[in-house]
Amino acid sequence: MELEVKTMVGLMMDKYASQILLGTSSHPKGIREISREYNIPVTVCYRRIKKLVEMGLLMEEKKGKRIKYRSKIEDFNAVMDFERNKLVISMVADGERYDVETNIL
Repeated sequence: MELEVKTMVGLMMDKYASQILLGTSSHPKGIREISREYNIPVTVCYRRIKKLVEMGLLMEEKKGKRIKYRSKIEDFNAVMDFERNKLVISMVADGERYDVETNIL
């Protein structure tokens, strides 16, 4: 999985994407369950989930005829290092660690 800083920051700053990832971190949930629990419109839920699955941050689990989703993110940390003028992001997803940094300005 190859993630760019801009993509990672954008996802974590997106209210719906971060709610979906956090809400599915402990156990898988279906789209309608996520939609109800976090008050996310169903169509928005579908779009965000599709994007998160394509990026490899969310996995599908088939439960009979239903599909449930589970976050692959195990840990996420973002630090603004003003002395070095850097944004440093660390993430563990699906057992792999990703560390990226970029200039703040």
